[in-house]
Amino acid sequence: MVLSGCGGRPEESAEPATAPVTETVVFEVESYGSPADATRVTNLEEAAQELNEILQEKGDNRRVEVKANHVSSGYDEYNQKFMLAHKTGAGADIRTISHSDIAMMAEGGYILELDDYINDSEWGKYVKDIYPNLWDAAKWKSKIYGIPQDTEARTVYFRKDILRKLGWSEEDISELPEKIEKGQFTLDDMTSIAKEAVDKGFAKAGIYHRPNNGAFFPAMVYNFGGKLFNQETNKLVFDRKAIKDTLDYFYKLAQVDKVLPTGMTSMEWRQIHQNWVEGHVLFWYGGTWHWAEYQEVEYHGELGKLTEDYMFENMGYALIPAASKGGKPVTLSQPYVYVINSNTEHPDLAFALVAISSQPKYNAKHAVGSGHLVISPLAAEEPLYKENTFLSDVQYMLDYTKLQPNHHEFGKFTSALFKAIQSVEIGEYDPEKALNWLEEQVKNDIDEIEFID
Repeated sequence: MVLSGCGGRPEESAEPATAPVTETVVFEVESYGSPADATRVTNLEEAAQELNEILQEKGDNRRVEVKANHVSSGYDEYNQKFMLAHKTGAGADIRTISHSDIAMMAEGGYILELDDYINDSEWGKYVKDIYPNLWDAAKWKSKIYGIPQDTEARTVYFRKDILRKLGWSEEDISELPEKIEKGQFTLDDMTSIAKEAVDKGFAKAGIYHRPNNGAFFPAMVYNFGGKLFNQETNKLVFDRKAIKDTLDYFYKLAQVDKVLPTGMTSMEWRQIHQNWVEGHVLFWYGGTWHWAEYQEVEYHGELGKLTEDYMFENMGYALIPAASKGGKPVTLSQPYVYVINSNTEHPDLAFALVAISSQPKYNAKHAVGSGHLVISPLAAEEPLYKENTFLSDVQYMLDYTKLQPNHHEFGKFTSALFKAIQSVEIGEYDPEKALNWLEEQVKNDIDEIEFID
């Protein structure tokens, strides 16, 4: 017998009627991320084999089969496609999403609440060691709707080879991450050095950031002392001063100091990565996962995939510098979580599959292969993870990390914020006009938001 996870009909087996009947439950699973993140679904395929062995030992006649799909572009479209399918009773049974979409998915009834499975099922033992703060990221209104899959940190990458051309010594270069951590090297210092590199012809661009909406931009609001969420009222916060400072920063990069392309938000991802790995950009606001991506994807025109030796020789990484001298640098983590479609016909098996794939051996494999950080202290002790130099180097960044609010309307805020940043970078609006536009936009689009000066 073959059963689809979301509403498929059983098909009769060709086996004789006297043979034991085995039900095959087919789960459609999908994930989003860079090509290096495909272990988000391949781990589920491997875990399915382990689950089937357990089911056989238990005398359970069901067997799990996984049909996997990994998507590397268009996160908004990735979610929209699922939500449209859900309305017809379909959609992938298991998905990975950003933790910041938990509220929206839970409010819309798209995903299952998982507290009972975690606390009362036989499979809960596989997830009991996950870090508590990651569970907090998977909650909406005190209920758990996702199983943490990984976490990461936003980093500033820098080209050591360009800094050498600017006269930096090896000691100067090696001390930069520590100076950033201590608040001795700020955003203004970063901009100044980027301008020097461009003016002297050592870099085509001084600074790059992501070209589309994403968690990097709220991180910069935090960096300027901003608040995004009121825990007491459960409402989003529009912090005028911090947002204005953020808009000023991006305006200055693109329109005044001209270290960031005015068309940054219309560039293709591949071109951004290629320019970075080929050494045409001094600073790149990336993420820990890019370290693995550059070893997996042929971005470099001559070298193709980069070796880690080449990367250690030519690339460094640090926290996002503080906005002012003596300030605290920041990073932002956006844990990804597994969620289960509320339409799935076999939620117990779906949870079992996710729980088993959360074991340290699977999670450490994903972390090392994708440049992410693990979800539990046991996974951090896996030899594969402990021996990874890069991941050991960036683990401290979690001491400085912040999370985006879990609120069902936060996506509307980040979308509008991105458009405001885009407008100042291309010179359509100055920061004051962009702030006024953004404020009017969120007033019209978001019900649960407070405004502070």
